[in-house]
Amino acid sequence: MRFVFATLALLLSQMAPAPAPALTAPAKAPDTARNLADFDFVVSTIASNYAGYPSKTAGPKAAELQALTARLRTRAAAASSTQLTAILKEWVAFFHDGHTHVDALGTAGAATPTPRLAWSETRVRARLAALGAARDAVEGIWQIGDRYRLAVLRTGKAATRFAAVILTTTADGWQPGDVKADLTAAAPGLYHMVYRAGDHAEHPVTAWVLADGAVLDLGSEWGSWNRALPAVADADADRAARLFPAAQLLLKRLSPKTLWLRIPDFNDSRARPLAELLAAHQADLAAMPNLVIDLRNNGGGSDYVYAPILPLLYSRPVVSIGMEMRASADNIALRRAIAEKIRAEAPGPAQELDAQNRLMAAHIGDFVRTDPLPFSIERRAAVLPFPRHIAVLIDHAASTGEQFLLDARQSR
Repeated sequence: MRFVFATLALLLSQMAPAPAPALTAPAKAPDTARNLADFDFVVSTIASNYAGYPSKTAGPKAAELQALTARLRTRAAAASSTQLTAILKEWVAFFHDGHTHVDALGTAGAATPTPRLAWSETRVRARLAALGAARDAVEGIWQIGDRYRLAVLRTGKAATRFAAVILTTTADGWQPGDVKADLTAAAPGLYHMVYRAGDHAEHPVTAWVLADGAVLDLGSEWGSWNRALPAVADADADRAARLFPAAQLLLKRLSPKTLWLRIPDFNDSRARPLAELLAAHQADLAAMPNLVIDLRNNGGGSDYVYAPILPLLYSRPVVSIGMEMRASADNIALRRAIAEKIRAEAPGPAQELDAQNRLMAAHIGDFVRTDPLPFSIERRAAVLPFPRHIAVLIDHAASTGEQFLLDARQSR
């Protein structure tokens, strides 16, 4: 079993983005020592842990990176917190790898806290009923995949200002009452949004209400929300999910001969739900000739998550190129945390991680591989008669989403 764990995230706990000052307040002087410490931390962490660092800094690239580092470090010394974040992202972008990114996290009490509003679903439903035909196109209850249920209502007396408040969530670091986004109407169906990402950082986004009100589209980077209330007809919901990649895991019939499997990502949390979904539809999968696997905007994750799909694809032995891992203390710590997180639901992959971590610990500073050969060949006992034809729909997918395609394309 191979693994691609999709993120080396650099959490800069020293960075404290200050709240916007009053118009009469003097600008806050940059903390030069802290800025340089944060900059050096990012550079050293990437240099010590990133598997692509040695190859991407070889030859003339070494001088190019050295010049970039010197130039950006000079700029970082006098930068504001916001500017420093941009500088660090520019440095990391040198490697052209979505597995590396910078998240700026403020120190406790220093960053602007996420606003909160005490809205209950009962209150929201009553407000929507009272609004009736006066309801704005964006007002209602929305789903962001299976992780957030949000209420969007106007705030205060301004008819153009709205808040998106979490009603329920399974996302770490968020709770009911948190304001996930603030919106300002710019034109009918068009909104300027301040969207708070998973790390609570604020991002300017333009959003549109589309598909006859069934979808709030935030663009390719942030995806789309699906309307839950006022209710959307099933046909409209299906149409919206076809036009805008749904953030929910689903398997349903497109026609009497075709099934549609939507997988928004291969995050570890999808492992059990995906296996259970396939098991629940085993009869259909064993009888229907066509299967569409929808990986649009799939953000990647871990390769073991898609293992239950592979028997459906199998038609001949599958060759997989092996990988080497860069052994470092930080990488081992990350992989140990992942192993513990998945151990209850995926004991086999967790044990493989344990073995890999032991090997890495014995070869700190080197590249290691767990298999003696640089490739593996997977053979299965049988080729399933159904499905007969499989299509993979893929766009803006990354990492494990791409690895899945490399395996799938070997199927006849």
